[in-house]
Amino acid sequence: MSIFKKTSTIFFISLVSIFFVSCSSKTQDINEIAVTECTIAGAIAPLWACGNYSEENRFVAVGSAPMSKLGHDFSRREALANARTNLVNDIELEVKNKVESYMNSTGLKESESIERVVTMVSRQTSSMTLKESKQISSWENPNDNFIYILVAIPKANIEKTINSEVQKALDSLDKI
Repeated sequence: MSIFKKTSTIFFISLVSIFFVSCSSKTQDINEIAVTECTIAGAIAPLWACGNYSEENRFVAVGSAPMSKLGHDFSRREALANARTNLVNDIELEVKNKVESYMNSTGLKESESIERVVTMVSRQTSSMTLKESKQISSWENPNDNFIYILVAIPKANIEKTINSEVQKALDSLDKI
């Protein structure tokens, strides 16, 4: 399966998930999320640990790592790094979709230009995501000795950066 098809499938599943979550009439505190809907290695886990959690105002992602002989903090940092990588990948997909949509709506449909803008904007948002994302929850699986970390970054921060960086990238393309 091509990367584009995989990305499209993941994006579609994410959109459907967001639709169902956003249509819910009940908002839940992260600590009140039902844990009976998610099982990992035979252990009942928080819903977010299975990747079935989203928020309207923040991008969220999960990372995990095995508990290490190097200590709990080492494992936590590894899971945090994995979560941030997943968050960056999700945001890069968002950037790509926004840039393609914007450039198609303005008549700039050259795939080379789109890719250059996506690359330029993705670098900035990735850097920002790594700096500004925060751990908001964690869970340790007693059955397989893995730690799971949930990270988030406000969507408003990302949207602002995307819009600013798209404009800078387009301006630099005009100079070429």
